[in-house]
Amino acid sequence: MKALLRRDVLLFFIISLLFFISIHAFDPFLAPYIMSLNVEARVMGIIIGATGLASMLLRFPTGILSDRFRRRKRIIQIGLLFTLIAWPVVYLWPTPETLFIAKLADGVTSATWVVYNVMFVAYFPPLEAAAAIAMLSVTSPVGTFIGISVAGFIARHFGAESSFLVASAAALLAFLLTFFIREKRPEAMPTAQRLSAVRTQLRDPSVWYLGGLCALVMMVPFATRDTLTPLLAEGFGMAAASLATLSGIHLFFYALATALCAPFFYRLLGLRNTAIIGGVLQGAVAIAMPYAPNIWLLYGLQALAGCAFGMISTVLNSLIVTRTPAWQQSTRVGLYQSIYSTGIFFGPVLVGYIKYYFAMQQGFMVIGIISLLSLLLVRHVMRMVNARPVAEG
Repeated sequence: MKALLRRDVLLFFIISLLFFISIHAFDPFLAPYIMSLNVEARVMGIIIGATGLASMLLRFPTGILSDRFRRRKRIIQIGLLFTLIAWPVVYLWPTPETLFIAKLADGVTSATWVVYNVMFVAYFPPLEAAAAIAMLSVTSPVGTFIGISVAGFIARHFGAESSFLVASAAALLAFLLTFFIREKRPEAMPTAQRLSAVRTQLRDPSVWYLGGLCALVMMVPFATRDTLTPLLAEGFGMAAASLATLSGIHLFFYALATALCAPFFYRLLGLRNTAIIGGVLQGAVAIAMPYAPNIWLLYGLQALAGCAFGMISTVLNSLIVTRTPAWQQSTRVGLYQSIYSTGIFFGPVLVGYIKYYFAMQQGFMVIGIISLLSLLLVRHVMRMVNARPVAEG
């Protein structure tokens, strides 16, 4: 954590926190809010999944553009503008159409996360890349937790629509702070070498397997915590504005587990066992959640789910930059994030259709089983990553 004392590292860490506040501040309230507009469950799932759809299509091209033009800070700034502009429009004209467009805009902003990863790693020595990614991963749960806490307060006192303005305010502050960070621009490379980087990543099976595994892992929180669990909590009488507490518990333990990965779990268990334990726990909790007899047990299951997700997702994010040359990192991370964004898209869409045609329990059951079956890939993915040539450059 001493690295956070460095000016650029600390400032970039704060910008990353604001990034997650801007795209996740209102997540606990969104599904109930959309349903309150008399939108059926299938359409609700598509609206929430729109962020994942845009990310899925844009993250790989964003990584290529980052390596091509070497202006990563400019890409971050452009991405923040989409969220900054979109949500005030929804605040003024809240319709299913404007919500869908705004969630697509969030997806454009989210697609720039590949650039955050690569810029942050550039502040550290090559051998510390995995630890740097683990440190940056903390910004996801912590930023989201701060966002939903502030948005929950705003929603409780000024209405659910007001939480949308929290997202825009965070995007605006992050945008302004980007002008104060120093970008370490990589050396320009010949066109042939850039094209070689794209071809290398597209042909690298470890990226596809790792991204596919992460997509299955990502389906769980986006399908349960952000879609089904808020609806389940409403069945216990929890008001929409109070849903931030439920999501905050998940995020707190997600942040705690993520922060403990590099200094504790990796050293005690190793990367593979950390991922396996997290995956088993995540799947089991998803299956058990709809059978919680009261809100207090639901809180406990949310805590376990957050810890499990933090363990397995941090391992996968660390592996993608392992043994990767600096000049290929944006492209590789971009492809990886494009692949795993399919889980962010299909998770809510899948449970939206399941909820429409079946009971809520079936949605949790399907997601839990998918999570457990995904663990069959962990050992294979670890072998493929370890078989990569030693990174040069």
